[in-house]
Amino acid sequence: FFYWASTIMDQFQHTNTPIDYAMKLDADAILHLHDYFIFAHEHLPPAPYNTNIFAGALRDKAGWPSNAHPASELARYESFWGNEFEGVHLYLAGQCYLMSYDLCKFVAQEAPFSKTRVAKGGYLEGHEDHDVSAMVFHSPTPVHMITIGKSQRFWEHPVKGQPRWNRIEKRERARMNQQVFEGKRLRLY
Repeated sequence: FFYWASTIMDQFQHTNTPIDYAMKLDADAILHLHDYFIFAHEHLPPAPYNTNIFAGALRDKAGWPSNAHPASELARYESFWGNEFEGVHLYLAGQCYLMSYDLCKFVAQEAPFSKTRVAKGGYLEGHEDHDVSAMVFHSPTPVHMITIGKSQRFWEHPVKGQPRWNRIEKRERARMNQQVFEGKRLRLY
């Protein structure tokens, strides 16, 4: 995906409307575009300051099962993190994350090497959100991470089943009509 996104971003890079960020959402996530525009306006740096930006909901691999890898393979999966971050192994949840143009290009270039870098077999876990985050953190330049908490999210996830869709529809109707929804008046431009 990020190779494709970076090629589209390349096409627009030297126009009046360059694309600053690539965003990935899960298929069962809904983007609230009005909330995203507010978030972007308030928190995402514009060009030329939009470099090495990685934003999303933070996760910690510490919650993963401790027996996920045999001891003989731990160095393969944890050496980069252990050497660079002293036991911290964070990644951004796949439900929604975005990255700046330069990181998008870097991930597209890093992906083919991710299966061989560090050791035979690479550092991939087979979980898209973890693996893309690992590629981002292999960047040779510092990454500016924007962590998005639950109260700051501009998306809903997971959106499965009719009750959830019905709630979203009611929320959007209330927002458009400037009515209170679940005790709050939602913003309308």
